[in-house]
Amino acid sequence: MEVQMIQLKAEEMPQQWYNIQADLPELPPPPLHPVTKKPVGPDDLAPIFPMELIKQEMSRERWITIPDEVLEVYQLWRPTPLVRATRLEEYLETPARIYFKNESYSPPGSHKPNTAVAQAYYNKKEGVERIATETGAGQWGSALAFATNLFG
Repeated sequence: MEVQMIQLKAEEMPQQWYNIQADLPELPPPPLHPVTKKPVGPDDLAPIFPMELIKQEMSRERWITIPDEVLEVYQLWRPTPLVRATRLEEYLETPARIYFKNESYSPPGSHKPNTAVAQAYYNKKEGVERIATETGAGQWGSALAFATNLFG
């Protein structure tokens, strides 16, 4: 069985993150403050998130430029291939072509460092020296450990 995959060249790797909020007909309801029960604003989030991540979370801009330092780290494993799931297509008896993004190429082995690297970068940039998290099966913890190690 032939494996069909689409692999971008390094220079074709996206330089911006896509923000779906720009294309939603209406925004989802904002999270509520646990004490006041009112919508959370930037000041409520500032004690636990870097300001740049808060700005991105609240942004309606369609494209957000990926910092060069983050792109440099991404290039350790990205771009990752799209792989055609031909056996799934056969099982479903569908004429559709189904592809999945193979993120197992990342050092932690999942898609989780795609956000962990950016979060570690922005925290480091704002002077945060320690990050604590919870993890379930361990992929998020591994990704965050990987990312924080890269940025000190």
